[in-house]
This record gives sequence, structure tokens and C-alpha cells, in this order.
Amino acid sequence: MTSTALTSPLVFSAVAVERKDTVLGRLPSLDGWRAISILLVLVSHNHFAVGFPEHLEKPLHYLFDGHLGVRFFFVISGLLITWLMLGEERKTQKVNLRHFYARRALRILPVYGAFLIVMGFIQYFTQCDHSVGNWIANLTFTRNFYLDGNKISGPLWSLAVEEQFYLIWPFVFVWLAPAVRVRMMPYIAGGAILTAFICRYLWQFPVSDAPVWQILCREPSFFNNVDSLAIGCMAAISMAGKESRLCTFVTSRRWTALALSVLMLMEPYAMHWVADRPWLPAPLKGLGWAAWFGLGRTIQSLGFVLLVLQSIKMPDWGLFRCLNWRPIATVGVLSYSLYIWQSIFYTNPELLGLPKVWWMTYPLWMVPACAAAIVSYYCLEKPFLKLRHHFR
Repeated sequence: MTSTALTSPLVFSAVAVERKDTVLGRLPSLDGWRAISILLVLVSHNHFAVGFPEHLEKPLHYLFDGHLGVRFFFVISGLLITWLMLGEERKTQKVNLRHFYARRALRILPVYGAFLIVMGFIQYFTQCDHSVGNWIANLTFTRNFYLDGNKISGPLWSLAVEEQFYLIWPFVFVWLAPAVRVRMMPYIAGGAILTAFICRYLWQFPVSDAPVWQILCREPSFFNNVDSLAIGCMAAISMAGKESRLCTFVTSRRWTALALSVLMLMEPYAMHWVADRPWLPAPLKGLGWAAWFGLGRTIQSLGFVLLVLQSIKMPDWGLFRCLNWRPIATVGVLSYSLYIWQSIFYTNPELLGLPKVWWMTYPLWMVPACAAAIVSYYCLEKPFLKLRHHFR
């Protein structure tokens, strides 16, 4: 597989899309960004593993922000799924939703199903327990709304967010005429950003103890993360335009765009530091909180999408060329399987009733996780990916 392989963490394979400047073009750099995203997620999960030093907890959080890595995946998902539909619409004047969902099923379900089967074996042969509610949530891609649940299936929340996105956005995309879609996209993205901000506020400052607030506004919910997906969608539509001001900005003013991107990515960490100062008056603390948690994640997604667009338009500029090196791109290709299988190995073996083993301790758990991802990719992902040409 080449560049453009996976999101949702992960759920896209290399895709050829017709572009105005090439006959069949591939979006470069995306596998490299997936590699960075999965690295952030994997390293951040070290604190779950047995033997992780407590004094590394704080620096690990700042240097390897797993939530930021997942948001990177969401932005890539929104951008790529929209870009694919735009390419299909340009070639055939329509988007075949039946074929779209067939391709998604072939991409997602083989590895996802295998993981659930392994979870079943783990529950049967060990003391690890998954409740009925946990199983229902996993099987229906609603793990992000399930309040409890076993840690092994915890990372599946992001896949649930992506699946819910697939159930909404393609129908909206098809329903809107191309010209209307271009005009409406800023309003759609603005509504998504406002929704995410309100949910984050209600998650931090709930107006009621009713379970509905916990379900709809909790951190993994779809509504809490919809802004990152919408920003990716908007970027794809902008990139496909004849005269994209955004793409012109990131290429003609490359250093300005790069500096702005870095500042936007760093903004939440700076605001968190400000909001945490004990001498800060309460009103300013509230403003600091809004800039940190409420809007900070949206600002990070906006900063990241600028970097992505810049790396797509100028893949050979500066460090962007590293994103397309084969070893890095290969990690991006494996990112879906890495994300799926990782939790088995960083889980404390005592929770399974097992003795302490080296391959479930910090930092060695990542060795079998990578091995499982390689086997999963070549034995499950790749064979099913070959079937997708029937639905192109």
C-alpha cells in the first residue's frame, strides 16, 4: 500500500483519485501523518502498562498527547472520505453509497471482527469480564457512548465515532448539490465546532446529573469530536476548488502558514498553563479554560489541517519529505491494526488473572503489539483490500 492508507484511527487504504492537475493522483504524506498519529497514541498508552515510572507521567502527557493523535486521525478521516467522494462524483457525476459502504465494510470489519473474537476467547479463558452492555456497544459501534466497560475495548471508542460519521456525512454530501455544498460547508463546520464546544463545556460543568449529559457530552462522544471531522471535510472541499485561497495561502506563504500551524497546535498547552495559575482571578481562569479545553482542541485541528494541506501540496518541502519515506509510510499503513490490537498488550496481566510476563510490561508491550499488527495487516487487511476493486 502506498500513501493514504488508514484512519480512525485509521480506516482508509491507498486510493487513487482523479485530480485536475494529474490523471490519477494520490494524496501524498497522509501515511506519514498516520504514523505520527499512531506514535502519539501508542506512547501515551505506556502509562497503562505495568512498570511505567510515575515520574514520567507528566512529561509523557505533554510530549505524546494521545488525544491529539486521535484528533489527527479524525481530521484525516474527514478530509480523505470527502476527497474520495469528490473524486467519484467528478468521474461519474454521482456517489454510489452502496459501493461506498461495501468498501468501508471490507476495510474495517475483518480486523475489527477478529479483535472481537479474540476478546471472546480472552473472556472465556481468563477472569477478564466484558458485560453484556459492553458487548452490545462493541458490536453496534456505540462504544463511545457506553459509560462503563473493560479497558481492553476502550480504544474502540474512536472507531465508533468514525462509524457514526460514516452514517451521516455521505448522505449529507449526496443530498447537497455541489454548488450548494460549497456555500453550506462553512456553516456546517461552524455548527460542528459550536456543538463540540457546548458538549465540552457541559462535560466539564454539567447542568444536571442526568445520565443523558454523561452519555452525550462525555469526552469520547461523537458530539465532542465532530469538529475535527468537519474541519477535515471542509479542507477537502476547499482543496478541490478551482481557486482555493486556503491552498494558495499554505503554498505561497509557506513559512507564515507553518508558524501559524505550530502556534495553533501549542495553544491548548499554553492556555492550560495559564488557567492553572493559582493567582489568576476567577473570570480569567474561565477564559483560560475556554481557550484551553473548549476551543483549544478545535484550534489544534485547524492548525493540523493547515499542515496536512501544506504537506499534500508540497510533499518535498523541508521535513514533509520525511512523511513519505517508506519506513514511516509503512508505520502509517499498519496504524489501523496497531490501534486495534494494542490494548491487549498494555493491559495489566493481573486483570486477566495471569502472571507478570515481559511482553505485557513497559515498554516491551509495544513489541508484540507491532508483531500482531504486521500479522493482522498481511493476513486480514491486505486480502480483503484486494476485493474492494469490485466496488469501485
